[in-house]
Amino acid sequence: MAAEKLPEWFEKDFFVHEKEQRGWDELVVGEEYETVPFVLTEERIRLYAEGTEDLSPYYLDEETARNSQFGGLIAPPTIVVPIVFASTPPNMWIKMPGAINPGQRLEFGVPARPGDTIYCKVKLIDKFIKRNKKYTLAQMHITNQKGETICLWTGGLILPK
Repeated sequence: MAAEKLPEWFEKDFFVHEKEQRGWDELVVGEEYETVPFVLTEERIRLYAEGTEDLSPYYLDEETARNSQFGGLIAPPTIVVPIVFASTPPNMWIKMPGAINPGQRLEFGVPARPGDTIYCKVKLIDKFIKRNKKYTLAQMHITNQKGETICLWTGGLILPK
């Protein structure tokens, strides 16, 4: 089983230093960013399942999961949300303090499993002003070590600067 590896900045620099972030005016539609790879462990899956009170045996009971259509343990689909934020460097604009989240759309592919290395490519697909607010729209393509799509996440943010 692979050991969980978090980015070196995770503990001390998880929250961004605003001076290091680019503002809305500096963002360029079409820009792509990659997050730090994230190794998913059984413990992380268990903690997430317990924390969200989603106690499906497919996430927690190896025997039940092995005898299911999944053939083994899987992670709750929405685990990708905290994984993306945990593996996103603190100076990236999607972690801007004061940003408001007006909506998300997650389309799921293959399930994430213990031992998977999760990769995420973020692409700014639009930015616009509406009601005097600065909006961004990004697409996060989340894959495993085999290049299989776990989730295609399209999300909007209203940025404070």
